Amino acid sequence: MNKEQKSLIVENLSLNYDDNKVLRDINFEIKDSEILALVGPSGSGKTSLIRCITGLQNPNEATIKISEKIMFSSTIDIPIEKRDIGIVFQDFALFPHMTVENNIQYGMDVNNTKHKSLSQLSSLTDLMLMTGIYHLRDRYPDELSGGEQQRVALARSLAPRPKILLMDEPFSNLDPNLRIQLRMEVRRILKYLKISCLFVTHDQQEALYMGDRIIVLNEGEIQQIDENKKVFQNPSNQFVAEFIGLADFIDGEIKDKYANTELGKIEVQSNASNGETVNIMLRPDDITITKNNAGNGFVVQREYRGMYYIYYIKLNSGKIVKSLSSHTNDFNVGTKVDVELTPGHPLICYKNQKII
Repeated sequence: MNKEQKSLIVENLSLNYDDNKVLRDINFEIKDSEILALVGPSGSGKTSLIRCITGLQNPNEATIKISEKIMFSSTIDIPIEKRDIGIVFQDFALFPHMTVENNIQYGMDVNNTKHKSLSQLSSLTDLMLMTGIYHLRDRYPDELSGGEQQRVALARSLAPRPKILLMDEPFSNLDPNLRIQLRMEVRRILKYLKISCLFVTHDQQEALYMGDRIIVLNEGEIQQIDENKKVFQNPSNQFVAEFIGLADFIDGEIKDKYANTELGKIEVQSNASNGETVNIMLRPDDITITKNNAGNGFVVQREYRGMYYIYYIKLNSGKIVKSLSSHTNDFNVGTKVDVELTPGHPLICYKNQKII
């Protein structure tokens, strides 16, 4: 049985600036052809981690391997140009004096890979066709839109067939509709070419779409690494629950497989003992509201999202929870409502910020 190949392995990576611990004991791997999304708030350490992997920054401690070969350790430090990494930045970083075709060709020349085939791609022409820029091949960067420039940057990074592609907030400078379109195209291309990718973003929805798995980073520490569905449905702690999607928490007292809450009895997924008090995670689609002048809550805020509303409901206890409701349910601020738990599945419980 063949051992599963890893495109990137990061072991025990730590980075300090004087007394400031930027990254602490980071461990993860990327399998061949896998897209791993790295997500976290500003200042969480995402950019520092990328700089360590590329060789732009040396960590205080780490072993970094690309295709099983050590690129950095206590005794080894391979320079960035020899690490066989493709990089796509948010600011495109194209050469303004070169045409589209020459920009892509430069990506091959600088890596001394003219002699390499493009595997499934037979030529630069095929690469430009795949990324939708063949008709732009003779234009210069200042003649292109932001989306077109990002396609060129992607093609230039893919041309030398890197062992791993790092994409650092690649769509952050694009308008929302173009971001959605381009990320669909990029994911399709990466999967077709079987390129392993570390995709860095601060956008939770983008991470859920792009990543086969997701790393959630906060204050220099990994909070969770898992498949995208598991990160959303079974967040390992309350930070992940609140960062990936919308989440609220209410107290509940455990009784067998259920919990008694201010919103009634509800089935939970928990190892807590009977009588123990836990925090129960609620997503907006777990809560149904109906207009009722004698209800147990009232609308304090609402967000119109087109196809639906997000309502902020203040319960009789003073607790505020969010509810997702159809755009046809148009409740004004101040409307009294009945709030009911209708998740259709056991709810996740936490104690001391950790899932139990």
